Amino acid sequence: MIPLRRRAAAALAALALTAACQPAPIGGASAAPTPLATPTAGAPRLLTGTYEVGPRPGPVKPFRGEMTQDVQIYQGWVTMRFELRNTGEEPVTFLNTLYDYEPFQLYEPLVRLEWTDGTSASYGRGGRFFPTPAILQPGEDAVYLMGAAPVLEAGSGELGDLVTHIKYCPTRGMDDRPGLPLEVSELEWETVDGITTVRGMLHETQDARRFSSPTVGVEFIGPEGEFLGAIVDDGVGERMDAGESRPFEISGPGVRTDAVVELRGSAWVR
Repeated sequence: MIPLRRRAAAALAALALTAACQPAPIGGASAAPTPLATPTAGAPRLLTGTYEVGPRPGPVKPFRGEMTQDVQIYQGWVTMRFELRNTGEEPVTFLNTLYDYEPFQLYEPLVRLEWTDGTSASYGRGGRFFPTPAILQPGEDAVYLMGAAPVLEAGSGELGDLVTHIKYCPTRGMDDRPGLPLEVSELEWETVDGITTVRGMLHETQDARRFSSPTVGVEFIGPEGEFLGAIVDDGVGERMDAGESRPFEISGPGVRTDAVVELRGSAWVR
C-alpha cells in the first residue's frame, strides 16, 4: 500500500498502479450517473487531498511510472491535477487502462472520485493529458488536468477512493501520432461571480498545421506549490495555421483564486 499525504481533514486511500501492460477486467465497471447542471446541494465548500501512486510491489522492472494526484472540491465543483512521472529506464506512455474495451478513448480515461460511504462525488472523462499521448522518456514528466465537474452526490462529505483508469505501458500508444504542442504565454485571469476566466496567447512554433482546434489546460498554483484548481477546454477557437500566434480565452468554476501565485498553461492540437 502506498502511503498517503493529506492536505485537509479528508480520509484518503492510495491506489496501486498496474505496472504490467495487461488488459484490466471490465467486470465491475458501472454506468456513469447523469451529471447535474449545478453541483449537488450540501457538498462541502472545500476539501483537498493528494493520492500518491507508485509501481506495484515486486521485482523492479525497467519500465516504471508514478503519479501524484491532487484533488480539490471547492464550492461544489471538482477539479484534478495528476503529475505523471517516468521513473524507469525505458519510455512509457500513460493511457486508459481499459484500452482493449475503449479503443476510441485511449486518452480519455474514466476517473471516479468517491466519498468514504462509496457514493460518487465525481464521475467522468473530462480530463486531458498534456502532452497527448503522454509518451515519456526516462526522467520526463507530464500532467493530466481535469477542469470543473459538478459534485454528483453529497455523500458522507469525506473523500474516499479515487479510481483512476490510468496506467503506464511500455508498448501501447508508443506509435500513436503525438499531439502537436503549442506554446502558452501571457496568462492573466479574473474571477467574477465564481467563474474564473483565463486569457493568454497560443503560439504554433513548429511551422506545422493540424486539423483540430486547440485543447488548452491551465492549472492554478498556490504559494507552497499547492493545487488550487484547473480550467480545461477542447476546441478553443479555430484550427491554427503553421507559425500562427493568437489570443485565447477559457472559463470555468471551482478555482480558488485568493492565493494564486502562478498559472501554468499547456496546449496541443491533434
